[in-house]
Amino acid sequence: MSGEVLDDLLATAEHATIVLSAEGTVVAFNENARKLVAPAFRDLKGRHLPDICTGHLSHFGNLVASAMESGEAMTKRDVAMGDAACKLDVRRGGRHWVVRIRDVTEQLANLYRLREAEAEKEEMRELMMTALNGVSVGIVVVNADRRPIYVNRYARKFIGDLMERTSMEDLAPGLGLYESDGVTLREPHRQSLLRALKGETVMGEELVLRNDLTERALRILANAGPFYDRDGRIAGAVSWCYLLDQLTDNTEPACPDDSAEIIQLMFRPDRL
Repeated sequence: MSGEVLDDLLATAEHATIVLSAEGTVVAFNENARKLVAPAFRDLKGRHLPDICTGHLSHFGNLVASAMESGEAMTKRDVAMGDAACKLDVRRGGRHWVVRIRDVTEQLANLYRLREAEAEKEEMRELMMTALNGVSVGIVVVNADRRPIYVNRYARKFIGDLMERTSMEDLAPGLGLYESDGVTLREPHRQSLLRALKGETVMGEELVLRNDLTERALRILANAGPFYDRDGRIAGAVSWCYLLDQLTDNTEPACPDDSAEIIQLMFRPDRL
């Protein structure tokens, strides 16, 4: 291959690339390589790599020399090129050695930023979990498959782990969930969470909860609403229930829609 053709090919290479002779002399290079390895030189051809790679680039030069002496290819070796974090590949071609340097500084910076954002979201999620466990409101969250994924501490006082052991269709007999008359079991098609999973927002429905855990009939005010994934599909539903004897005339039961961003941050599948 002629030198001109080789230069043209290297000019279109995405990453910094240097072609070396068996003796370690630069046969060809592209501009990305010159800027990364030896910005002080306008032309690298004919120069020995050890003469170029001095100071902070000595380690890079030693890695290349080591690979050439061993005759074994080197792939994805981490190496610092000044302030740049790079991946180094060294392999033998027909008569020459090809050194490719991939600058991953921006990629790593983006990864670190993503991890920091994920950590911040997780920290916020933990704070919200703590807050939801501290309120005097029963909160139950189910996913799109109708499985409970969160029951806060206040709700567990009255239903324990019955949510995990009961299917949504059998929720009323499993929990002891009755209509406001305290006698009629809640029918599946009227259950707040099932309706919310179909996209309905349910507000202010009076129910009676009576099971072995409470040992008494509790009058509750039930609310429920869906939450969505980034594509606009229903990802689950949240139910918020109050004990009616705790409400005053001035109490405004919170609507699930009012806390949609918090619920989505905490529970939707693609939140991170």
